[in-house]
Amino acid sequence: MKRPKYPNIYFAIFISLAAIAVGTAVSIKSAKTNSAQAEAETFRRVTVEWSDTAQVPETDIVNAPVTGIPDERKQTEAETEEKKQFVLPMGKDIIKDFSNGDMVRNETMNDWRVHNGIDFGGSEGNAVVSAADGIVISCRNDEFWGGVTEIDCGGGMVIRYCGLVYESSVKEGSQVCCGDRIGTLGSIPIESADGGHLHLEVEINGKAVDPLEAMGIAYSAE
Repeated sequence: MKRPKYPNIYFAIFISLAAIAVGTAVSIKSAKTNSAQAEAETFRRVTVEWSDTAQVPETDIVNAPVTGIPDERKQTEAETEEKKQFVLPMGKDIIKDFSNGDMVRNETMNDWRVHNGIDFGGSEGNAVVSAADGIVISCRNDEFWGGVTEIDCGGGMVIRYCGLVYESSVKEGSQVCCGDRIGTLGSIPIESADGGHLHLEVEINGKAVDPLEAMGIAYSAE
């Protein structure tokens, strides 16, 4: 029997093919392993495992407010509460001060009583202006106090002007601005012995207070 030609060549080819198959399988397995390791490493980089959920910082919570950082933004005029402006209603000549609940002598009535306002000296016909912005809520002619005008300035503050000429006063329901003329000076029967003057009272939530203190005006006679 004749031997097949070139037996060593077939054997070499078989060995080569087997080696290629094994190498390919090893390469695929190695690639899969490397890919899994890369994914695992990537996952570990972006994931933090907290042993105690109470230790998670607030900044890791979606839409959590950040505290402890000063807000240096400037408030707009609309966001800032507008401060009231005040002026003296008639000159600077104060002839009788607020008594702050103490009894003082009333020369006209010849008795002692509290003086709930401030008296500004003047002469009949002097212009009287509104001490602040507001709305006229009352305008009447009083037998003791003469023409009385009350202006609501908001925030519970009401300013009362006594001793006006009633016919010269602004009308009830009118809106006035600080410094607007609201009438002319007349007389005050219950305080006639003190000469011509404007009697000014300020109430906050129904309680009489020192007018100058309430308006934040530092009085100076100079």
